[in-house]
Amino acid sequence: MNGLGIPLRRGQLLVLLAAVVVSAWPRAWAADRAPWDFTLPTLAGDHFVQLSKLPGPVLVNFWGRDCAPCVAELPLLQTFAQANHGWTILLVCTDPPPDARVYLQKHNITLPALKSGANVVALMSAAGNRRGGLPFTVVVREGRVCQTHEGGLTAADLKALRLAWSTSEGQP
Repeated sequence: MNGLGIPLRRGQLLVLLAAVVVSAWPRAWAADRAPWDFTLPTLAGDHFVQLSKLPGPVLVNFWGRDCAPCVAELPLLQTFAQANHGWTILLVCTDPPPDARVYLQKHNITLPALKSGANVVALMSAAGNRRGGLPFTVVVREGRVCQTHEGGLTAADLKALRLAWSTSEGQP
């Protein structure tokens, strides 16, 4: 019987259990998801970065300088990048490039930073952020979104993202 007093057969119980497990992991990587790719210019405008050309795990963080959780997580992302050399960390800024460059320099953030372009909301939506809120973080494997995180990151969140990556396929 289930909690509603309705008898369940063994097969129905397994299906119900599987549905609960799947619904508890809504942001997990799914092999059948369409690839997510973009090409964006750096803040300096000196070259373009294409996501699908980057090796290893890639963490993409959408941020803005007027977003308190965004700026709070920038030093954590810098520390994460220094401690996890196999990872590529990209900052996609929603501010005008001159403002973003000044902010990053002033706060000693040396991670690669990209211009978001006019379609930043569509880009985030394609990765799973339907509300367009900041900050928004995406972990990509072989061009596919494998983890997302809406809202400010903590050190524990970054550890969980790294662990989910490493345990899923034995990667760094």
